Amino acid sequence: DYGTLTILRQELRRAGLQVHDGRSDAWVDVAPVADAYVINIGDLMALWTNDRWVSTLHRVVNPDSAQGRTRRRQSLAFFHQPNWHQEIACLPTCLAPGEQPKYEPVLSGPYLMSKFQATVKPAA
Repeated sequence: DYGTLTILRQELRRAGLQVHDGRSDAWVDVAPVADAYVINIGDLMALWTNDRWVSTLHRVVNPDSAQGRTRRRQSLAFFHQPNWHQEIACLPTCLAPGEQPKYEPVLSGPYLMSKFQATVKPAA
């Protein structure tokens, strides 16, 4: 996700959400938990925290029938994005003594739009 965080409510017995484990390079199933939410860290949160909190690479796949493929999957998601003109820069408390930010500051809205535009093919 491109913003700061995404809050996701999954239905029980509806499989398919997976997160990528960068250490093992494997996709890991995220089992729905009763009365719980999944919180995905977004790109801007990673920038704000100098990668102390990293953006969560994730996907949704069709699970096999043993995992609930016969049921339709629905999720309720809330995407949090800071105000359009908000500058997003590394928080000083996320830097060790002598450490420099890994990223240049960005404006929230233009950053989001640049990410969206990068995912769209120009018309021929």
